[in-house]
Amino acid sequence: MSRVHCRSKYIVSFGPREGFFPRIAAAAVALCGMVFWAAGCGASEPPIGTVAIGVNRPTVPLGGPLEMTFRFVTAPQLEELNQDYRVLVHFLDDSEELMWADDHQPPVPTSSWIPGQTISYTRHTTVPMYPYVGDATIAVGLYSESSGERLTLAGDDLGQKAYRGGVLRLEPQAESSFMLYDGGWYDDEYDSESNQQWRWTSERASVSFRNPRSAAMLYLRFDGRPDLVPGGQQSVEVRVEGELVQSFVLTSREPQYEEVEIGAEFIGEGDTSRIGLHVSPTFVPSEADSETYDSRRLGVRFYYVFVEPE
Repeated sequence: MSRVHCRSKYIVSFGPREGFFPRIAAAAVALCGMVFWAAGCGASEPPIGTVAIGVNRPTVPLGGPLEMTFRFVTAPQLEELNQDYRVLVHFLDDSEELMWADDHQPPVPTSSWIPGQTISYTRHTTVPMYPYVGDATIAVGLYSESSGERLTLAGDDLGQKAYRGGVLRLEPQAESSFMLYDGGWYDDEYDSESNQQWRWTSERASVSFRNPRSAAMLYLRFDGRPDLVPGGQQSVEVRVEGELVQSFVLTSREPQYEEVEIGAEFIGEGDTSRIGLHVSPTFVPSEADSETYDSRRLGVRFYYVFVEPE
């Protein structure tokens, strides 16, 4: 049987950190190693199951996107959970101190979990611009938002029922990843309840970045209001140095996450490169809703724009 190590360090649980992002690659971080049902650290209650985490990349730059897959397997003897627990996801530095969190609700509420069930899902998130470079431990658990109670899982308990989920290497951000928002953008907006920040575009907006002299990947997360325009859809064109690279169609208000491969032939020869975002059609909120005085002509709103050289 695998040995479970106990530590006294307490990992504080933050509130919701919604995040978003990219392709599943070969890299994966397995949580808890082998599956086993023994209770850890002398806990009196049996574990409710196991959890494994996979990531799409072993290293990620600060500010970069990260895709995580979660796989919960409930114990055969699981008793009904009487409430919906949140998933605790903490990123710890090399001293096991909390840097940031990505806590969230699983897509299948825990109150509906049954014995022997497998719950798998993928989640996009973003590494913040945290002042740290090096290995980051991913800790995972389940907790009650109302009482703070945490459930016992089978695995390596880092303390307070937060379990080791593997290691991710954080690297400095490349110079070409620093974005300069040029014309066509409105001011930043922020919602404290959802912890979301965004910027609306007008009909045309652009960002520029230092030329990486290589192919690059552009990561975008955005939404619009196709319900407020004729035809019920909006199109978004991505142009690099004026050349059309890719286009998208929005038919719902749900945020879209997209990855755009930018070939080296589009980057150009200058010191900087420019990405143009063309939206059609636009809309004016006050013309569609008499209860608002917002007279801006809006295209779509971007939550995330990031360029990473390949």
